[in-house]
Amino acid sequence: MKIEFNNKAVFLTGASRGIGKRIKEIFEEAGARVISPSREELDLASEESIAFYLQSNANQNVDIFIHCAGINQLAGIDRIDQAILQNVFQVNMFSAVQILRACVENMKARKWGRVVFVSSLYSMVSKEERIAYSASKNALTGLMKTLTLELGKDNILVNAVAPGYVMTDMTKRNLSGDEICEIESQIPLGRFQSEDDIAYLIAFLCSELNHSITGQLIAVDGGFTCR
Repeated sequence: MKIEFNNKAVFLTGASRGIGKRIKEIFEEAGARVISPSREELDLASEESIAFYLQSNANQNVDIFIHCAGINQLAGIDRIDQAILQNVFQVNMFSAVQILRACVENMKARKWGRVVFVSSLYSMVSKEERIAYSASKNALTGLMKTLTLELGKDNILVNAVAPGYVMTDMTKRNLSGDEICEIESQIPLGRFQSEDDIAYLIAFLCSELNHSITGQLIAVDGGFTCR
């Protein structure tokens, strides 16, 4: 069956590049009306900017909310401070709550809605200096599970998708060929995942084809977390 969105309104963060950009393309190809504010329009690091944007755009009547934006400020326990924690949590988790709070009443009124948080491999495993990032992505999992219980009665399905190592432009810039080969050797499928792998799963989770998948953190990692 073909995924179609029939002009449903999708609020998408993080659409300027990488996975978020591909999500936007796929949803628009399937007939969705995607609302994806630029950073100039909506600064997720600023609670005030979010409040101003939502007040200025109060009648968007969103059917689907996808939170793909995220930042990763590296700091180990010897350097982590409140400013880093606040900034990472604000973009990765707090902003999602602020925006969804404004969207969810329309979903409830229509008795239909879909919410997907783009989490991370680092919500399941971690790495040195990922204190803020890993903790914030774990917080998204807790948020997702609680919202599943709160919103299920209104036919609103809530899930999180955890990409593994994805071959984005940023990956190609940040990792050498040898580093990529080393990581690939640790992935059972023997390759990085693609942006399409993530985006098409999210499209399915948000579509009419999904009737019952809710409350799940789904890893798209080529089997990496099975090690």
